[in-house]
Amino acid sequence: MPRHLNQNMTPRILLAGFIAVIAASTACVPSYAQDEKDPMDEKALGVFKAMSDYLGGSETISFRTQAFFDVVRESGIKIKTGRSSTVSLRRPEDLYIHAEGEDGSATTIWFDGSKVTLWRRDANEVMAIDFKGATDAMLDHVIDEHDAEIPLADLLYSDVNKILGEDLLSAEYIGVRLVDGVPCHQLSFESPGADWQIWIEADSTPVPRRFVIDFVDDDSKPQYMARMDAWSIGGDIEDFNFVAAVPESVEQVEFKLKP
Repeated sequence: MPRHLNQNMTPRILLAGFIAVIAASTACVPSYAQDEKDPMDEKALGVFKAMSDYLGGSETISFRTQAFFDVVRESGIKIKTGRSSTVSLRRPEDLYIHAEGEDGSATTIWFDGSKVTLWRRDANEVMAIDFKGATDAMLDHVIDEHDAEIPLADLLYSDVNKILGEDLLSAEYIGVRLVDGVPCHQLSFESPGADWQIWIEADSTPVPRRFVIDFVDDDSKPQYMARMDAWSIGGDIEDFNFVAAVPESVEQVEFKLKP
């Protein structure tokens, strides 16, 4: 599966990142045999690429998320927990994320094209690393080298279609469904290790409104679901949003996220 669509990453530090499976009734889903269809539905691929092009072509993006994911105990019992976040992105090199968990955790991330700053507010500690480059490269670096979790990181790349679409095993267009009263295209995809669905607004602003992952290779089959709203595309975002603002009393610690 795409390296960011990873069960070990989803429930860990920040959020959101980027699920409950919606069981469709026979009244809602056409009763054809899936085996008789081409596993790569061109309509599903087209809708997904249109979303990718729309997000990637936008200089600024901001949205909110509410995510729920399974924490699996040794007993096998799955405990559902949640985290909410706000995200602001200004291409090519500015990013702000603030995330709060139901357990009281709170984390803020800033990237200004030269430095990544991560403030764990509940732990009263801040860590930072120098990194010069665009947001895409920064995301690769902190995810690969520091095992960081970024809320729904895949949706922040300039080419979402490339990040999430490169290892697809199947793609299916389910139909138009309502998400919070908004008509959305429901798409279903299969990748190595994960089945996932996405709901994309069915209008001239094809933003994602819901994202669901089933981690099918894990015996406990944990799930992750994110709901997205309050989208703003192409609006002005002031510079100060991307400048780290951390009190001097916060403890400076090494930028080390891996266990």
